[in-house]
Amino acid sequence: MKYVIQVANGTIMPGLLMNVIKNITAISETEEINVVVFGPAVVSLLHHSQLKAQLRAVLSPKVNVFVCRNAMNMFELKELDIPDYARIVPAGVEKIAKLTKEGCVYIAL
Repeated sequence: MKYVIQVANGTIMPGLLMNVIKNITAISETEEINVVVFGPAVVSLLHHSQLKAQLRAVLSPKVNVFVCRNAMNMFELKELDIPDYARIVPAGVEKIAKLTKEGCVYIAL
């Protein structure tokens, strides 16, 4: 199974996100986990050093992190502001829609 986790709220709860990723990773049928960060959550990601470190720690070939360019533009963020393990996509909502259409199970946090 493939999953897409939406993270849009400006108040990211790192423990919850990490638990969801770890629990999904433990499912033997898991092929891919996609975390899509957009809206105010992009700013939270950049200013939450613990979250950035925790995401880096759970990275594996199965885990992808995507950051919304629209949100970056809205909050005047540069590519250098984004963690090196994250990939920038034009729009977070569009990425979620595409992944869902491809069969990913949708999880909103």
